[in-house]
Amino acid sequence: MKKRLFALCAIGMVMLSGCGSSGTAPAEVADNAATGGAAAVETYTPAESVASESTMDYGFSEPAAAAAEAPASAAAKMDTTGVKQPNGGTSTQQPGLSGVLTAAEYSDLENWDFFKELVQDQKISFPAYGLDPTNAVSVTVTDNNQQPLAGETVTLLDGQGATLWETITDGEGKAWLFYDTNATPATVSTGGQDIAFADEVSFVSSSSVQQDTGLQVMFILDTTGSMGDELNYLKEDFTEIVNEVSGKNFLFSANFYRDQGDAYVTKCNPFTSNTQTVQQQFDVEDARGGGDTPEAVADILYETMVQADWKDGYRKVAFIIFDAPPHDGTEKQIDAAVRAAAAQGIHVIPVVASNAERDTELFGRALAIMTNSEYVFLTDDSGVGDSHLEPIIGNYTVESLHDIIVRLIKDYEP
Repeated sequence: MKKRLFALCAIGMVMLSGCGSSGTAPAEVADNAATGGAAAVETYTPAESVASESTMDYGFSEPAAAAAEAPASAAAKMDTTGVKQPNGGTSTQQPGLSGVLTAAEYSDLENWDFFKELVQDQKISFPAYGLDPTNAVSVTVTDNNQQPLAGETVTLLDGQGATLWETITDGEGKAWLFYDTNATPATVSTGGQDIAFADEVSFVSSSSVQQDTGLQVMFILDTTGSMGDELNYLKEDFTEIVNEVSGKNFLFSANFYRDQGDAYVTKCNPFTSNTQTVQQQFDVEDARGGGDTPEAVADILYETMVQADWKDGYRKVAFIIFDAPPHDGTEKQIDAAVRAAAAQGIHVIPVVASNAERDTELFGRALAIMTNSEYVFLTDDSGVGDSHLEPIIGNYTVESLHDIIVRLIKDYEP
């Protein structure tokens, strides 16, 4: 294994039984180890310096060694049904990927000072497809006994009282609010209390700690031709994940997307407690189509975040597993989707697969930050698939993707 690492709305919901499109996008939005056992765990430490760099096309600098190992363009993604192999070829899809895929998780929010350093030093830059997480307010809400209050609506307002950002506190009573560079935030508000804008704000509320009634878990998967191994993983591992995490009042949903000109653009399914139904939805899918770099990411995010049947009183987490960015020109759609996710307390966890380039990483990280969640990325350690881009982050630990997904679901469980 490698021993290096280079340092890294209130919007209405439409209740649906499902969503999807076969050829046209939604209307424009207004202004473990190869043996199959548990993967070996290894911690990766940042290089002492990132001074040796080569300039990339994304407007920031990248370590030279990482640049040398950058994967082939996603434009070369295979347009066939098959599992990616280490040599870049394909084979007929085979079961048995359960527990094999390796990955790591990283939280920019928990390493906020380091994240800001990376931005200030121009190692990474935003916005990424309209998402700019660099201007943020950290909020903590507790009760009179200093216990964290989950599910509290927190709002950032400008001087005229207009809402700049709205979200819901997580299980630790934490929330992050965001604002555009040209905005002038004035007030942070929750539960009838207003505090003057600052980078960090704390509230003590008279509200009582309330227990959420359940958990909604959504999977969103790119099913274009390059995503065969990730699809096979979910086919093999979904039921095992459910068996490890499913508690009282757990609801699951499986959603798929490709791109314009493919057999479908989006294919969404309602939440259900019947996990056999969800397993069948995975089983009938195959990986084909695509062929160019961007995919219908904006379409699927809008449909799943704005139009899906998310429920009040439930905690919410959505895993989006993908290897290519959205189309240019979809920034308004993405912004609406992310604001809707934040306002409903949906934690969107990107899982970035092989063939991804730096713009996909930055989009995924912005998506994670602005929905108060973690960034997950597959690694080369499994030997499955094409090369995986090393993100520009701090220390991380390689584990099986299965273990990470199970742990994160449990973290969000009431």
